[in-house]
Amino acid sequence: MEANPRTLDALFNSQSRYVVPMFQRLYVWQETPQWTNLWEDITEKADLQIKAEKTNAHYLGALIIEGVRPSSPREVKRFLVIDGQQRLTTLQLVFCAYRDFARKHEWKTLDRATTRYLENADPDVMEHPDEELYKLWPTTLNRDLFRHIVSAGSKQAIEKQFPLIKRPRRRKPEPRSSLVEAYLYFSRAIEFWVDNAATSSGKSPEDCAFSLLQALQQDFCVVQIVLSEGDDSQEIFYSLNSQGRPLSQSDLLRSLIFMRAEKEKLNRDAIFDDYWSKFETDFWSAEIKRGGRTYSRLDLGLRFFLMAKTGELVDARRVNEEYRRWITAQPPRYPTVRDELEDFSKHAEAYRRYESALELTLPCTDMRRVLLDFDVSTALPLVLYLEIDAGLTDQEVAECLSVVESFIARRAFVGEETKEYNKLFVEVIGSIRGVPAEEVGDALRKKLLSGGGTTRRWPSDNEVIEAAVSRPVYEALMTPVLRLILERLELGKRTKKTEEVNIPPGLQVEHVLPERWGAHWPLQGRTIPADVVMFPHLAQDDLAEFGEQIRVRNARAQTLGNLTLLNKYLNPAASNGSFDTKRVEYKHSVLRVNRYFDGLTSWDEGAISTRGKELGKLLCEIWPRPA
Repeated sequence: MEANPRTLDALFNSQSRYVVPMFQRLYVWQETPQWTNLWEDITEKADLQIKAEKTNAHYLGALIIEGVRPSSPREVKRFLVIDGQQRLTTLQLVFCAYRDFARKHEWKTLDRATTRYLENADPDVMEHPDEELYKLWPTTLNRDLFRHIVSAGSKQAIEKQFPLIKRPRRRKPEPRSSLVEAYLYFSRAIEFWVDNAATSSGKSPEDCAFSLLQALQQDFCVVQIVLSEGDDSQEIFYSLNSQGRPLSQSDLLRSLIFMRAEKEKLNRDAIFDDYWSKFETDFWSAEIKRGGRTYSRLDLGLRFFLMAKTGELVDARRVNEEYRRWITAQPPRYPTVRDELEDFSKHAEAYRRYESALELTLPCTDMRRVLLDFDVSTALPLVLYLEIDAGLTDQEVAECLSVVESFIARRAFVGEETKEYNKLFVEVIGSIRGVPAEEVGDALRKKLLSGGGTTRRWPSDNEVIEAAVSRPVYEALMTPVLRLILERLELGKRTKKTEEVNIPPGLQVEHVLPERWGAHWPLQGRTIPADVVMFPHLAQDDLAEFGEQIRVRNARAQTLGNLTLLNKYLNPAASNGSFDTKRVEYKHSVLRVNRYFDGLTSWDEGAISTRGKELGKLLCEIWPRPA
């Protein structure tokens, strides 16, 4: 590599262009601290120029570039910007604001001098004049906006093209692009400084503007580092960006992919438009919390993709490193980068279907809702593998997903922990990778059955039935899980003769025997006061004999056998009423789970256990476990 100091005049006054690769970030510098600090440095040098005092060069930092071999004799010399694009873009916006200020005042010499820093000469002999005209060619998503700014020709044109938009009931206007805001900031700053300098120095505004240009031309330098053919631009990019604001895993991965595309001499713009542009959206940049840390959806999607491909657990903080190790293995994973992105896009679309389930109303049989309600996103790599990489038919995928669902649902219902799911489901991928498609289902069942201990067991029918009878699931499980279980039980009770009635969303989980049962649900003919129902230790004197029975009833009230589903209108009407009152209200329900109560005349602990056992058996049919 070769390093040399370069004034801004030397940097921008030659027939050359600086191309910001797609792997670079968008323009992110802001007024504080970057623009204000730069402007303070500029005005300090300009003040010295007006006074004709000697100045020393002010170094703005390093600019690392890599030369690109031209594809035609007519092509303007091109450099890839490996590091320094934020600084370079800002300087171009400063010169653009200065040129437009000079143009406004018809200072033609200053206008022409500054235009040379923004545009290359002789576009009629260029290979691609639409691109090669510009000294700076930003990354794809900044490109059109930057061209508009440079081509607009005046501050007024920019303000008209990019007006401030105020939304109703909002104090602040909608934010404009940082590129627009930077241009307008320097436009205002230049105008203010020239007016003040002319007043304080007694010189003409044009002379003061000339001193400002001299300061920019002569007093500011960058250390231009041109990489040699043997230098690894990828490693240099990582090293330089390991300090300051950290790059995300997807930032690093994007750099890897597009640097490889450059080496393969692929059309990077076409690849960006066809594949990567869809990931530069609010959905993929949205931050999601996982394990106490925050990641973008794209970071998580890349991590799940890699785990689906490797069958290995990938640390969320090392996705890029692990991806590089995987993708550079021999023989090559994909013929080209385009094929690689094609495959990732398939996985990303599948991941998006699951990740966007929050925005949808889904039936209880949809795997997206199962993972969402049971809060088991750790199963997604396995789901992605089964849906995309295992080579299964739609029917085989459905069968395999039902196996995974049974494992998850049974464990949640009996109260097993989920803390090792991230390891377990990736191990499952590793165990079924390479298995012929027709054998994947059996291999999946075998692997899930082989687990032991509280972190990996697949609960038996007897455990599920016992939990249905005795476990206080209303207290132990989250409401979305309970609602899904009861909805599945509703479907399980329907037969071929049952009319097709969709289960409406948002049904409420109802206690048949209410939690506050004292007023209408006597024990052995005795009405129990509400405070004693809540705190059985208060059962004293003639109520002392009921203390243990109250505890048993309270516990049984929280079990599956005492729960059902009602809509928001029926639930308050039934509420804490007597069983006769509830039974009348339940007749308005079209759900099969509520037809159970039609022929009953009483409801007590024994009835709850009987129904709990029945529902437990039905759960075992809904979510079967191989013998």
